[in-house]
Amino acid sequence: MKGKFVKKAAAIAVAVSLTAASLAGCSTSSEETQAQSQSQEETGAGESETETEAVTENDPVDPEAVALEIDDMKIMAPELFYFYLSMRTQMEYSYQTLGSIDWTVPMYDGGPSYGDYLKSMVESQLLQILFWNTYAQEDNITLSDDDQEQITEELAAFNEALTDEDKACYGFNDDNVTQTLEHISIAGKAMDAEVEKQIAQFTDEEKEQCVYRTVQHILFKTTVDTETDESGNAETVSAEEEESYKESQKAKAEEVLARAQAGEDFETLADEYNEDSGFEYSLNSSGQSPAGVSYVQEFTDGAFALSEGEVAIVETEYGYHVMKCISENDEALGEEASRTLAVNKYNDIYQQWLTDNAPEFYDGWTNYVVLNTPALPSQAESEGESLEADESQSTGDTQAADDTQATDETQAADDTQSTDDTETVSES
Repeated sequence: MKGKFVKKAAAIAVAVSLTAASLAGCSTSSEETQAQSQSQEETGAGESETETEAVTENDPVDPEAVALEIDDMKIMAPELFYFYLSMRTQMEYSYQTLGSIDWTVPMYDGGPSYGDYLKSMVESQLLQILFWNTYAQEDNITLSDDDQEQITEELAAFNEALTDEDKACYGFNDDNVTQTLEHISIAGKAMDAEVEKQIAQFTDEEKEQCVYRTVQHILFKTTVDTETDESGNAETVSAEEEESYKESQKAKAEEVLARAQAGEDFETLADEYNEDSGFEYSLNSSGQSPAGVSYVQEFTDGAFALSEGEVAIVETEYGYHVMKCISENDEALGEEASRTLAVNKYNDIYQQWLTDNAPEFYDGWTNYVVLNTPALPSQAESEGESLEADESQSTGDTQAADDTQATDETQAADDTQSTDDTETVSES
């Protein structure tokens, strides 16, 4: 993401997502937490063998409190909680397909709770932004008019997303939110400057590792799929059968190769013949994907032997690959890889900076507990109103049912009376 710090969008993310996600924070008691945990256990959600400890209320954030001290820098509490709200909403958005997150339960057996994991991520993000800010003077970083205009827009979006009561809960005001946005912007510009320095110093080997080739393939497996007998034992396949199957697969691969070279659409052919779940791959000359996946040497050699647009058969231990080169140098992937490699060169420097300066967070944060119930006043009120509406509807439905029952009973009584009267008249 050249020219953009990956966390630069944090301000916009907060402004957009606060309106749709529940946030924890200022005043939820241990009784409420335990009640919700019990409710989730009854519904089968958020089950855990780990008993949740009782917690005290999280007090409203003091805007004058120093939340973090490091390297002669003092960060106020609202700035820390700005990142907390941003990252919490992002996590909730990511997990929304699985339902709501129970922040009090462990992420895995013996691991941290979701809430503690969130807190560790907030600390890491804030510390990294401050780390890049330490390069501001060295790199002569200043904020341009365009930067200031963007910050003003992000501040306006943030203010629109939160009510005055919400902002008071976390101690937000225009000054401290603006300062937070300035730290983010400066970090991005400093990081860009340092990355460019590192890329300019890359060795030839490092440059080579950042060149990614993209290929597509159609796999014809050469291993015979065997069935199992009634006892669950795999059926044996003779060497002759294996060789015959391999030859038939090679013949299919050669046929598809000829059709591709004749101009047939490669993706259409893949839809018909590909025996692999994947179709398109990118890798460097070391056989590594951008995500760090390793490919077998024959696949790598085959990919780098092709010119763009060329199609050929490559044999690996998995079978015959009808392979087509889509790009000899994917510039977007190469740029991303170069940037990642450059940033990684600062890992040791960053870790040493943390060791030398020993960051200290204040008690209001270290004792802060991420709770399940929303604590932004506007959202708490909104949920309360929704609950009252549901109860009102339920009461209305009950009353309507009672009225219907009464009407039915009255009608039944009237019908009985009418029948009795009719019978009396008949008898006379």
